[in-house]
Amino acid sequence: MRKILIVIVGMAFIYVCIHFFVLPESPDVARIENITRLRSPAYNPAVLHLWEIAVEETGVENESAVLLQLETDIAGDGAIRVIWLFFYGEENGERHVYEAYVGPDGTVAVKSQKIDHPMQGVHPLALLREVDAITLEDIPFRERGMTLLAGINMYGAEYNETHGRLYEVSGGRFRPMKEVVFGPEASWYTITITPHQRTEGTPSPGENPDCIIAFTRQDLGAADSIVCT
Repeated sequence: MRKILIVIVGMAFIYVCIHFFVLPESPDVARIENITRLRSPAYNPAVLHLWEIAVEETGVENESAVLLQLETDIAGDGAIRVIWLFFYGEENGERHVYEAYVGPDGTVAVKSQKIDHPMQGVHPLALLREVDAITLEDIPFRERGMTLLAGINMYGAEYNETHGRLYEVSGGRFRPMKEVVFGPEASWYTITITPHQRTEGTPSPGENPDCIIAFTRQDLGAADSIVCT
């Protein structure tokens, strides 16, 4: 429990840093507003199209890109409320952090800011393809609405069935798992799909039996141990 809580708190801290420190509202942040409209059918965030737009509009050198986090909020009727895509990359020999944002009406905006710290992670495309392949309208709790979060994790963690339903995901298909353990030196990505909370109750921190936690085959390769069902 303690290990998974550390990961959750760490991810929350990264999220806050992204919004309030990495990309502050200050003159050194380059912005492009109202670029285009992203057409997202019900339960389909169109993340691959968003990636194409982000690469074209930011000027990032595609091969240098590193995924930090993807988040999308989906209403119970499948409407895409918002999408955030954060990634690192190089532009004209300089490191940048980028944010691509899609609002409720589909309008796309991007931001970028120079950074001087190392970039850790993998290119966004493989994980975005896995997200795109997931048939979200088949998720059991879809009518409650959901949040999909794909992001990097570090410093070790132990996942088991008390924290949600664990799966290996490949080509949009889920294979159930019982336990996955990552050591303190590992870094890996998770795709987490969480239902919007009901008003009558809230699960304990780190425990959400309806939550789906999925790992790609590549990321499972970094695990210390895996227990399948």
